[in-house]
Amino acid sequence: MKMMVLLDGSKWSQKAAMHALMLAKKNDEAEVVLFAVLDSSEIKAAAFYLCMQSDMCDMIGEHEAKILRDLRKNINDDIADLMLQLNKAGVKCSSKVVTGKRVEEIVKEFNSDGYNLVVMGAFGKKSNIKVGTLYGDIAKEIDAPILIVN
Repeated sequence: MKMMVLLDGSKWSQKAAMHALMLAKKNDEAEVVLFAVLDSSEIKAAAFYLCMQSDMCDMIGEHEAKILRDLRKNINDDIADLMLQLNKAGVKCSSKVVTGKRVEEIVKEFNSDGYNLVVMGAFGKKSNIKVGTLYGDIAKEIDAPILIVN
């Protein structure tokens, strides 16, 4: 069984990864892939907001680059911690971090690499968004179970 665990830096995605770890420990053939998408539209929106607040819109490209660097560092730190836990438990694991449109990148990765299950948190970093926002978008595009961890 090959599991794609969606990470976004939230406590819910951390819970999803721990749940995938528990599942993988019960199956010697299990493989866990920690997958994160640094959403380009969110990066652009954050950079635009920052430029409007600082009145430094001539530097919007630099703002985008810094936000991307910071997001990449944060998600890579999270992945390193999770990989350590997965490795200690003897679970076969790897990670991938991509930049693009979240749903599009998740579907592309799922369809390209033989996954059997998607594991994701019930909420994301923006916990005020109702459960199922991302789920609804990807469920229409993939043909596999999606486990939502609360």
